[in-house]
Amino acid sequence: MSPSQPQTNVEFVVELMEFSAHGALIQAFVLQALTYYAQKVAAADPEALDTGMVSGHAWHGCALEIQRKLKQRFDS
Repeated sequence: MSPSQPQTNVEFVVELMEFSAHGALIQAFVLQALTYYAQKVAAADPEALDTGMVSGHAWHGCALEIQRKLKQRFDS
C-alpha cells in the first residue's frame, strides 16, 4: 500500500489485532469491546438506533450476528 492510500477498515483492524505494544492482549481487548458493544446494541430498540445513514434494524441485526458468532467461537 502506498503512503497516499488510506487503509481499508479490514487492514486497520488486522493491524490493531497483530501489531500492539501490548502484544496478544490487544486481541482480547478488541474481542471484549465487540462483545460489550454488541450487547448494548442488541438490547436497544431497533427504531431508536435509526440514523440518517443506517437503519436501526440493520444495526441491531449486526449486533445479533456478532453475538451469535462470538458465542459459536467461545462456547464451542
